Amino acid sequence: MSYLALYRKYRSKNFEELVGQDAIKTTLMNALQLQKISHAYLFSGPRGTGKTSVARLFAKALNCDEGIGHICNECGNCREISEGSHPDVIEIDAASNSGVDEVRNLIEKVKYAPIKGRYKVYIIDEVHMMTNSAFNALLKTLEEPPAYVVFILCTTEPYKLLPTILSRCQRYDFKKISDNDLKKLLTRVLNEEHVTCSETALNLIVELANGGARDSLSLLDQIISFSGNKIEESDIIKMFGLTTRAEKIDLLSQLKANDTLKVISKYEEYLNRNIDLSRLVNELLDLLKDALVYSKTRNINLITSSNYEDAKKITLSYDDAEIEKTIDLLLSCQNEFKTTSNPGFLFEVYLLKIMKALNGVQQEIAQQPFAHQKPISQAPLFTSEPVKPIEKPAEPQQKVVIQQEKPVEEFKISSKSLDLSPIAVEGDSYEVDLQELLNLTIISNKQERASLIERWPQLANLINDPTDGPYAALLSQGKPLIVTNANLVLVYDLKVPATRANIKENQDGLAKIIKKLLGRKVCVYALNRDNYTNLLKNYRNLDEVGKLPNKKDIEDKKIF
Repeated sequence: MSYLALYRKYRSKNFEELVGQDAIKTTLMNALQLQKISHAYLFSGPRGTGKTSVARLFAKALNCDEGIGHICNECGNCREISEGSHPDVIEIDAASNSGVDEVRNLIEKVKYAPIKGRYKVYIIDEVHMMTNSAFNALLKTLEEPPAYVVFILCTTEPYKLLPTILSRCQRYDFKKISDNDLKKLLTRVLNEEHVTCSETALNLIVELANGGARDSLSLLDQIISFSGNKIEESDIIKMFGLTTRAEKIDLLSQLKANDTLKVISKYEEYLNRNIDLSRLVNELLDLLKDALVYSKTRNINLITSSNYEDAKKITLSYDDAEIEKTIDLLLSCQNEFKTTSNPGFLFEVYLLKIMKALNGVQQEIAQQPFAHQKPISQAPLFTSEPVKPIEKPAEPQQKVVIQQEKPVEEFKISSKSLDLSPIAVEGDSYEVDLQELLNLTIISNKQERASLIERWPQLANLINDPTDGPYAALLSQGKPLIVTNANLVLVYDLKVPATRANIKENQDGLAKIIKKLLGRKVCVYALNRDNYTNLLKNYRNLDEVGKLPNKKDIEDKKIF
């Protein structure tokens, strides 16, 4: 018998074996028990999180000889579904069957009753690859199929589906699988395969899998082929071109010491070892993020990617401003990796930039109290035309600049004031969907945005104010991204300040500060870097196919 890959060998045989996705599992099992079977389901989420596996389990539960909701894995229906040979469970790869002719052929076969089971189940994988004409041909059948037909659509990119398709399906969003669940899965597989694996190596496999069960088993399969029946961390590092945590700490120390010769030597060593530079940058960012969190909170429970010793080592060498400066540059490097054809050259240049920045950051802080904040780009992020000429507020300087007639010391915030900060750190938050953000992008006034960016440094004049200071400080960490008559969207590099800016309780204070810069009250909404990247990706995708909304059809209204 030919070798069977681990991810196929250990595919879940029933709902109890399913890794993660507890909410989805409970909902579907209850629906089966109550026999409330929908005609169409949409399973969306990252790769390797169980979408197709759950679709097959659901097909088994519909057709098992023991009754709806049961999965015996012994009857003919269950076995044939597991083997992919059941005549009533049809799996279609939309990537290779994306045309309207294939869909018409499918529709023609839908009208025939099941041959062996109770239901005909159509599992359409990567459904976002279907053409618009194919979707349109499927619409009527998807909405009102015969009573014995169930459609299960699987996709990693649900935003590419037509709204008319989405509205006809029950949608289930699969999440990345937690590290603990992945460890349990891998430990079970290792025991059954009689392979020993060190704890550090197991943690590294989980980290590389990044929330994907299939990825974790594929990696394990590959590592077993390399290491045999005993897996050590060093084997994985050598195999996948990784660096140890000690090496990353050492690199950060050399950057801080401004030791150009050692840094360049280390870079050449990475090239010789075929180190994945993109992954290295991500890991450095994780270390620095943990160090910054530890520096500001001294709470080791908030450290997620490293450990207490590593965070402490970094904070002994770097102050907060230096950590923030290094994070900014590494984020820029990470972003440029997507477009460069020479990642090695790019990484080397950014190593030199980081050393130069760290060498001058203390002098900058001494000369300008707010120089450690990331400078705001003047270039427009989108190409939308302005909606109307900019209306500058009357005498903005008199409204914003605080006249310091008293000594500067009197404007300092006391420790008591910090304890009584008006900024809420938790509570109900505003949420704006992607389509609304795309609409705001279309009508964004780039001329007014550029003017606001020029006035943004004026927030520094408010930071020491006991009442407005905390709101000004929170705003200053972001950058104006979208400006309309009724709304302002900011982008933040870090998630925490973006989350706090969206808390409803903070909105009035933020809007009050923005009114001093814009001359009117607007809704202030914040995106973190991941949200912004997703928005930009969607904007470009729609722009490429000429499907951006028409500016004339968009109403500039308050988003909340």
